[in-house]
Amino acid sequence: MKIRTSVAAGIAVATAFALTACTGGASTSGGSAADGEVGGEISFQTWSLKNDKFTPYFEGVIDAFEEENPGTTVKWIDQPADGYEDKILQQAESGELPDVINLPPEYAYSLASADQLLDLGSASKVIGDYVDGGVEAYTYDGIDGSFGFPWYLGTELNYWNKALLAQGGVTETPQTFEETMDAAEQLAAAGIQTISDVPSPKSLQTMVSDGGGTQDVYKDGKFVFNTPEAVAIVERYAELYKAGAISPEALQNAGTANANINNFNKGTVAWATAGPNYIDKDIAVNAPTLLPDVDVTNGFGNPPLFVQGISVSATSDNAATALAFAEFLTNTDNQIEFVKLATGFFPGTKAANEDPSVFAETAQNEMQATANDLAASQMNDARMLGAPQFTEAMETYAKQQIALAVKGDISAQEALDKAVEYAEQNVVG
Repeated sequence: MKIRTSVAAGIAVATAFALTACTGGASTSGGSAADGEVGGEISFQTWSLKNDKFTPYFEGVIDAFEEENPGTTVKWIDQPADGYEDKILQQAESGELPDVINLPPEYAYSLASADQLLDLGSASKVIGDYVDGGVEAYTYDGIDGSFGFPWYLGTELNYWNKALLAQGGVTETPQTFEETMDAAEQLAAAGIQTISDVPSPKSLQTMVSDGGGTQDVYKDGKFVFNTPEAVAIVERYAELYKAGAISPEALQNAGTANANINNFNKGTVAWATAGPNYIDKDIAVNAPTLLPDVDVTNGFGNPPLFVQGISVSATSDNAATALAFAEFLTNTDNQIEFVKLATGFFPGTKAANEDPSVFAETAQNEMQATANDLAASQMNDARMLGAPQFTEAMETYAKQQIALAVKGDISAQEALDKAVEYAEQNVVG
């Protein structure tokens, strides 16, 4: 059972979205799980969520499930934030994986590829209740099935400095990626910079999707992000850099987290992407004088989706009970109550996102309320970017090569080809 190397491949990305941090196999069919009798004891594992804030919530959910299903017992296990990777590896390799387990898509991929997870797409009759992108995040190239219920989610929106747009003669906030590129060119003619980041294989997926195309990072066992569409976007960035639309920091900080946000907060660029709570939690605190000039719009195309989910072990002795509890834990009512505590995140069902005022933290600024509504409205269109095989090291290397292309040192095609070659040489599995 090839588990350790495949799980290790997805650790960095998964850890980055944990709540505490702010070889293709055949799928295991779940038909028999849905048809079994609900009863007996199951184990349920979370990732660093047993504390004063969340413990009453989980105890309440477990009590409600046991009351609704007499004869069931749910044993709750919580693992520390540090070492979760090793614990999952140990549990899987020793045949002691909990019946219901909190897994991000990268971890779930590793276990699904080793036939350790139940195919919820076949087993669950309510899989259609969950946001499409969240379900899709738990489907993998070369493996049949879907292996997680989306639980708590994040996404990104576009933020604009209206004062800078006006100075450059841009009278309407851009709504599409192409409009953004055109606005950047116009602003550059007025000496105003728009962009402080360079594309990456992940962000290129969003940019291409905004024009109606599809851009994969990994497909049919190969890295495939060096497409003509991606090349054209990088070439456009190179043209904009020559025109003065892109800040020097975009190249200097290629691969550095939050570089575009830092520049936007300084008021030196007209556009940034950030999470839905950026207004109240960042701008209002770190750049309050910028607040009156900030506008927010939906993310482009299929915006990025960040996912944590709930999976069911394929080796559970009480598969029907495990599936029933996983569905109960992630139903609309329970998801809403959870994200009331996990502020800044969004629930994983379609119905729960219909009215963000029910769960979102009370906005301190009017534009924050707008951002909450926009984020909820795009949740079903958002998609997880990249692929489990695509590591943070690959992303960083690719951005560094793309920065060289934007600067004009190498061609866009060469940059993307080198990034694909690096990814192929360093894939784990």
